[in-house]
Amino acid sequence: MADNEFTPDDVKTALDTFVDRSSDAAVPIMESFAELQEKRATRLADAEARLREHLGEDDPRVTALRQSAFAAEDLKRSLRTTAVRDDRLPKLRAQEWMVFGRVLDSGGRPVVGVTVRVFDRDRKYDDLLGETETDEYGDFAVVYHERVFAEAGEDLPELYVMVEDRQGNLLYSSRDELRYEAGRAEYFQIVLGEQQAQPSPE
Repeated sequence: MADNEFTPDDVKTALDTFVDRSSDAAVPIMESFAELQEKRATRLADAEARLREHLGEDDPRVTALRQSAFAAEDLKRSLRTTAVRDDRLPKLRAQEWMVFGRVLDSGGRPVVGVTVRVFDRDRKYDDLLGETETDEYGDFAVVYHERVFAEAGEDLPELYVMVEDRQGNLLYSSRDELRYEAGRAEYFQIVLGEQQAQPSPE
């Protein structure tokens, strides 16, 4: 084999390492950006206040500075929220796999406290890989072990998710749109109302 050729195992190891390192690095980077935006927002607000004293509230330059300060403040909040959400993601250990995502309503708002179940489709009976509830951001994450599908002789899982409300009513199912040959970390963004809910598996 040539020195520059890689086996499938080499590629899988490299991808897993990349996923782990990316997750570890993301939160500090976003926090640093948030701090920079906070400082920028403060400087813009100070400049706006000084300019307003000389030019008045309605001067276009004052308005532009005010809008820039608001935008920097909004970006800071967004970065910190994203950092919190990312930090909550489970850190995968060896042979652990994950399905994660977000549940939104038709208006793009997070849906809180609904149950998300993750399945691996099989020939006879579908395997429940895990279940959880969405948090205040609509986020969810289910971690499962590689042996769940490896022991059954499967190459890779065929994933689908189902969402139920607190009363057990089915709100969403992706069983008719399987995620074939799923990777170690699979993301689902679910918008309720976009798809007709399907009956639960037997």
